[in-house]
Amino acid sequence: MKLRVLAAFSLTIIPAALTLAGCGMPANPQPPSLMLPNPVKDLTAVRTGDKVSLHWTMTRRTTDKITLVSDQDVHICREPAGKICETAGTLHAAPGKPAEFTDTLPAAEAKGQPALLTYHVELRNRFGRSAGPSNPAWTASGDAPAPVAALSAKTVPQGILLTWQPAPAQPADTSIRIQRTTVSPSAPRAANSDSFRLKTPTEQTLAVPSNVSQALDKQPAFDQSYRYTVQRVLALNLGGHLVEVASSPSLPVTIDARDIYPPAVPSGLESVADQQGHAIDLSWTPDSDADLAGYIVYRSQSSLPAVRISGSKPVATPSYRDTTPAPGAVYTYSVSAIDRDGNESARSMTTSETLPQ
Repeated sequence: MKLRVLAAFSLTIIPAALTLAGCGMPANPQPPSLMLPNPVKDLTAVRTGDKVSLHWTMTRRTTDKITLVSDQDVHICREPAGKICETAGTLHAAPGKPAEFTDTLPAAEAKGQPALLTYHVELRNRFGRSAGPSNPAWTASGDAPAPVAALSAKTVPQGILLTWQPAPAQPADTSIRIQRTTVSPSAPRAANSDSFRLKTPTEQTLAVPSNVSQALDKQPAFDQSYRYTVQRVLALNLGGHLVEVASSPSLPVTIDARDIYPPAVPSGLESVADQQGHAIDLSWTPDSDADLAGYIVYRSQSSLPAVRISGSKPVATPSYRDTTPAPGAVYTYSVSAIDRDGNESARSMTTSETLPQ
């Protein structure tokens, strides 16, 4: 009888033991993170004079998707053609932020014939390990073009004329790059204002051939200040990579672009008497100046000086109706054009008309 009780008791505890064993299986152990930052993917290199400017975006996560928090060690590699990578510099930069570095080339790399120059950056953990280099960024070693000297600027009726000192013959693939920056843009003005000006970009780049020593900027808006710098830029194809080497920028020049030039003198002035309407109608060829505000109509009689008869505001259209002539009197008319800065042209050729009695 005791044996049966023990057997029954054993049968009741075995399933319980099996159940407990199936509920608490420990997970497989995971290896610790190596904390290797992901490689940079957007490295760029720009050569200006004897300096190379590198720009990239720092990665946010490690290779095992852990978010980086602290600044990361950055190792910059410069690799001349046919040579091994040499350290150009190191720095610390914050994850997920834009980063930059300027490398001053050694004399051996800043002189001589052009050759391909490759850069990489490596993000390293606190043990000096990395997940590999960034994408390559290419530029060129060798002589940079000669800087532009004696840059000057002045306003002309067509825009702003830039001039500089001619240079000795440059390689065929050299061009001139002009950088224009708006220093003091005009305050916004209503489109129907007499002094309205079209907006221009804050920064703009223009390009001209290298064999010229002047350029006309036709795009600026008057009543603004602009700063100009000019560079010579050599375009190269090295090992299938299209790269540029720019000279150091010229000394900047700043110009206050004031409009002091009047519109063109109106032409084609004609007059017709309207006896029934007791008026004399005038018309002329429209002026094509971009900043035209309108026209001013003048009238004279006999030997008296001409007087303005079109009112205080410019006439918007190339026509005018004089409703004040006296029948039988001879009137002589002329027209001038005026721009939004108040610059008035000379008066047109005259026309004479009489209102019949």
